[in-house]
Amino acid sequence: MNREEGPAYGAALRYAESISTDVRAVYVNDNTEQISALKNDWQTWGGSTRLVVLESPFRSLMEPLLEYIDQVERERSNAYITVVLPEFVPAEWWHHLLHNQRALLIKGALLFRPNVVVTSVPFHLR
Repeated sequence: MNREEGPAYGAALRYAESISTDVRAVYVNDNTEQISALKNDWQTWGGSTRLVVLESPFRSLMEPLLEYIDQVERERSNAYITVVLPEFVPAEWWHHLLHNQRALLIKGALLFRPNVVVTSVPFHLR
């Protein structure tokens, strides 16, 4: 996450906080040097939302994320889990081909999981 992404993530956090009291922001970390900066910035952007940092030394986003969702499902076996994804909406339609690919992968990986709901919060780029 960088400073330009802060507003998009903020909108997603506000939405998540409007639908649940148990909100966890998940960050998959593949760069240990950047994590201290993220934690400092999180105090500004994240408010009271808990930040969960998942380590991924092999630069894999999906494996740590899916393992964490499995863990949450075990903790809350009869509850729905809502995954809120901030998605950038570029100014030009063809720019969309270059953006949001991770969100699409996450949606696809979670599509067939019962009790897991995925929703997107769009952030329109100008």
